[in-house]
Amino acid sequence: MGRYAKVLLIGLAALGVLGWMLLVTVGGVVMHSPVSAPVIQTWPPRLHADEAVQWSLAKDSSEGVPYSLNQDKFHGPALAVAAQVVLAARGLKFDAASEADLRLVPFLFYLLICAAPFFLREVAWPTRCLASFLLLMGSAGCYFGHYFIQEPLLVAGFVWGVLLWLQSAGGERPAWWALFSGAAFGLSLACKVTAAAYLGILLLTLLVFARETLSWRRVGWATLGAVVIWVSLQTVLFTDWEGMIAWGHQFWRSFAVASGNEDTLALTNSGYWWTVGLWLAALVGIRLVRGGRRSAEDVPLALAVGCFLFHLALPYKTPWLLFLPVCLSLTMAWPLLAQRGTFLWLSSAFAATAFVIACTGTLEHHTPTRARLGLLANDLSEFQQAWQKAHPGKPFYVAIDGGHYWPLPYYLRAFQVGYGEFDGAERAPVRILVAHDDSQPAIPGYKVYSLPLRRDEAYWVLIDTTNKVDIPFMFGEW
Repeated sequence: MGRYAKVLLIGLAALGVLGWMLLVTVGGVVMHSPVSAPVIQTWPPRLHADEAVQWSLAKDSSEGVPYSLNQDKFHGPALAVAAQVVLAARGLKFDAASEADLRLVPFLFYLLICAAPFFLREVAWPTRCLASFLLLMGSAGCYFGHYFIQEPLLVAGFVWGVLLWLQSAGGERPAWWALFSGAAFGLSLACKVTAAAYLGILLLTLLVFARETLSWRRVGWATLGAVVIWVSLQTVLFTDWEGMIAWGHQFWRSFAVASGNEDTLALTNSGYWWTVGLWLAALVGIRLVRGGRRSAEDVPLALAVGCFLFHLALPYKTPWLLFLPVCLSLTMAWPLLAQRGTFLWLSSAFAATAFVIACTGTLEHHTPTRARLGLLANDLSEFQQAWQKAHPGKPFYVAIDGGHYWPLPYYLRAFQVGYGEFDGAERAPVRILVAHDDSQPAIPGYKVYSLPLRRDEAYWVLIDTTNKVDIPFMFGEW
């Protein structure tokens, strides 16, 4: 082969790598990856309803409201505690936190997930870097890595718990190293009661594939670490002991939801479930082709499959449930498979790339909040100034009547807001009513504007026009 032919081959290989990186990057943009190319970045969207609820709970907790009062919720206080620490370190208050400020908190934990492949001692560095790149640019085949919800913390805790458990099992590690693994699991338990089920699946997986790691000393150290961190976070750093009772309420209520008897989210799009299922099936196929005896290296893949089947069997379906199986498979399962030979490396790396890109077309995104909602607070602030000049001494407030109004509380946090029926609601300077159809309400003294909140969900905004108060121009542009 001539010199020019070698240069041509090297050039073609470089173009292929660059093309592959561009493909994954574009896929990451579609998935709202927070580290995608700024030129074509579409992140961040407006707060999702669940994010706004978490903001409200964290804000109340920072103001001294016991988190344990929310016994009907499935979320623990871990995100609230982490948000208080991060925002305090940045000198921010919850009322002043933007969407990006809030999402920085879970994104820091997502970076921990992306760092996990670098600590696989048995895996070559190129494979570690490739796994981390896929996690970052493809948002782990999900779009949850930077949303202000509990899942990034839960998954970060569980991924690192599994990694540290396997890493601590080596003969050169003392038994107390399992303490760190337990601490990571404790973080997951303080996020959602679902982590208890994941721990049960992990125990079964270890019994089948890594029974030798389950010595009484190591289990004892791990249990100690889990209990200390879990209880600390669940009681908001030992200030709210009722939080343990709240966790019990959440745990028992979870059975009703998981069985489909209460607040169950039915499957609306099976595409993403098929994609994750085929990806895990491909990894299982690669493992069978590799052959060999069962070992601790099989734990991440077996656990990912077990968690996937667990959620597949239950009627409660939401894509967020698959975040753990996806991250386990991308951080550890395929890198550990790839180290066994050239064919296994090529097949597993190709499957991982194809999976991340395929998710961009199969994952059904949550119903997005309309971007125009971000202008509502500015418009109301201008209207408030004009209204108070025309009505000196009278309080300015907003009345919201019924409906699934989240995330309005976040975007109206600068105003005095009343929800539902209360004295004075019908005389409020600004009233927000659910739009059940296209028939615009006609109420004397108010001008009406449409406020689309989400897909198939809209409100009517009623603005007081007594005394000919000036109304901002943007109200007419909704």
